[in-house]
Amino acid sequence: MNRVSVVTGGTSGIGRGIVEKILANSAEDDRIFVNYASNRERAEEFLHSLSEEDQQKVILVQADMSSYEAMLSFVQEIREKAGHVDWLISNAGISTYAKYEDYTFEEWTKIVNTNLSVPVFLVKELRPMMMEGGKVLFMGSYAGVQAYSSSLVYGVTKAAIHFLTKSLVKEFEPKGITVNAIAPGFIQTPWHESRSQESYDRINKKIALHRFGEIKDVADLAYCILTNGYMNGSVVDIHGGYDYF
Repeated sequence: MNRVSVVTGGTSGIGRGIVEKILANSAEDDRIFVNYASNRERAEEFLHSLSEEDQQKVILVQADMSSYEAMLSFVQEIREKAGHVDWLISNAGISTYAKYEDYTFEEWTKIVNTNLSVPVFLVKELRPMMMEGGKVLFMGSYAGVQAYSSSLVYGVTKAAIHFLTKSLVKEFEPKGITVNAIAPGFIQTPWHESRSQESYDRINKKIALHRFGEIKDVADLAYCILTNGYMNGSVVDIHGGYDYF
């Protein structure tokens, strides 16, 4: 049977790296649903960067993952085009660098919905379609382990994702589906494009390897977890030795 994967936020950054890693190790009849929020141009650029063979395996689906209704439409498309799901990678996430005292309820709610609430219900909706021995992988963050000063709401949602990962193990036990999460530290993604050199230097001093991680580092780890038959309920840090000294 062909493997069906679902990746949210899969056309840029870490999500794109995970999609490319899965494709590099895929069979001819495998399929991968790749969600993106709104940037159609970037999604098309991603698709056209793939070989013709890999393009045939990808199903691009636009859906704002801060919206419960948009998530349900995404799930419906998966139901219509695939009879099952093997791997679910919940990667879509957003943040803000606003100070806590400047938060609005609307901004807080959108970030919580995108990073936590909608992923919870995405998993719930796809659960009946998931095959025995399937995999659920959440994108957490080291900001959910150790508080960063830059974004309170982001860290709170990622800490919740880590707890959710462990809590869902029992829910998926009857079908032998594993649930794990990755907690990256500072990874060089488009998210950091506007960061100043001073900011890079300040952060790199706190990292034992003195550099940001690469997308490939996280994608390789994600694939290792997805193909490991015994990892379950794990939250795996990957941060280059952040704040160890």
